[in-house]
Amino acid sequence: MDSSPYSTTSEIFAVGGEDYLKEGHTPTTLPERQDEILKLRRSLKPAARGAGAENTFLSGKAGQGKTAAAKAELAELEAFADAQNLDLTTVFFSCEGISSSYTLACGLCEELGTENPNGHPMQKVLDHLWDAMNEIGGTVIIVLDEIDNLGTDDKILYSLPRARDKDYVNDDVYPSIIGISNDLQWRDNLDPAAKDSLYDDSIFFAPYDANELRDILSRRASKAFRDTSLVYETPEGEEFEINIDLDDDDGSLAKAFDEINADRTDCTLLRIDSEVLSDDVIPLCAAYAAQDKGSARQAIKYLRKAAAIAESEGDARVEEKHVRTAQGEAERELIIEGMEQLTTQGHLALAAVTILELAGHSGIRTRDVYDVYKSLSDHIDADRLAQRRMRDHLIELDMLSIIYARKSASGSVGGEAYTFELRVEPSTAIEVLEAVSRFDSIDFNELAKNWLNEQQTLR
Repeated sequence: MDSSPYSTTSEIFAVGGEDYLKEGHTPTTLPERQDEILKLRRSLKPAARGAGAENTFLSGKAGQGKTAAAKAELAELEAFADAQNLDLTTVFFSCEGISSSYTLACGLCEELGTENPNGHPMQKVLDHLWDAMNEIGGTVIIVLDEIDNLGTDDKILYSLPRARDKDYVNDDVYPSIIGISNDLQWRDNLDPAAKDSLYDDSIFFAPYDANELRDILSRRASKAFRDTSLVYETPEGEEFEINIDLDDDDGSLAKAFDEINADRTDCTLLRIDSEVLSDDVIPLCAAYAAQDKGSARQAIKYLRKAAAIAESEGDARVEEKHVRTAQGEAERELIIEGMEQLTTQGHLALAAVTILELAGHSGIRTRDVYDVYKSLSDHIDADRLAQRRMRDHLIELDMLSIIYARKSASGSVGGEAYTFELRVEPSTAIEVLEAVSRFDSIDFNELAKNWLNEQQTLR
């Protein structure tokens, strides 16, 4: 008898269905972002007439459909350009890990089909970029995803939109930029000249609400899970079921309706019918995500993890309990990731709070943390900040959802006072801290005992 824990089939997921719940899946239809897509289309329309597109800035928190909207609309434009024999080139470039205009310019040269000029002076690199555009000719639309990684190094962001006006490129070349950013404040920190020249249009993607997230999850779920379909309603109140891949071909809802002989395209998604999802699964995933960041990515992650948990427990149906477990696991993963990315001072502040919790101390105040912080700083030979600056790091840990910082009564000098508490078990924080080389020699339990003994002596 085969005792392997693995199987080639799933009682919950459809064949290939898990791909629809992975971050790499980009939908071609975004009904919840039609207003934003129409604005982007307006910015791109000049390119359909053989001129340059408007420089456009897409902003909003992570998981709001910015990148998917840009890809979907550019695909529409590219299809039109091919049909009309227009001279159009689009480049989609991720700025993840790119922190300078120099590195970005080198990468764009490579994306445009020429050699990477890395090692040459900046002006030579830019000249190389202009030559690459001249070689291609026509309209060149460059999408820079996560553009905020460039920080304040805006040289290329100033130069690219002005390339035509400054005669850096030929008269038949129309370069433009679509910048995508999760940092809502980044653009405000640019040099005014770069900011003015870079963005003709700005489109903000607001967080999804619970109803929008529910519809997004329903569409994904109808493809991801077995025995799961969507139920639509006509304006007259008639219901009909559909289980067609809306991402096939042009991805239009009208096409899907045509395939089931429906002549109405003004129907709305009513509900999802599923043999493997209980009725409260999708609403709960949507509610959790809406209460936090309004992120579709986050909501989809909850659904994917909940289904995986149900399957691992041998259940043939995803229930509310699986979603609650998934949400807890996902939150813990985010906290751990945030811990791992802290600076040394952030790790010191976290370590101090952890030691106090290990000692059983409740109502942890800033002065308590600072006493432990000073000892830890000396132990790892790190700079010791003033108490106020160290408190700033504690507040940052709260913003990162690593600890709770609760305002209490005013401080002794009239300022705000806080109490602090970990959001995870001390053992989790210790596991992360011990993986940091400067903290791997610290015995957290021993330091907690020492602190407790000192407090008892003081009494």
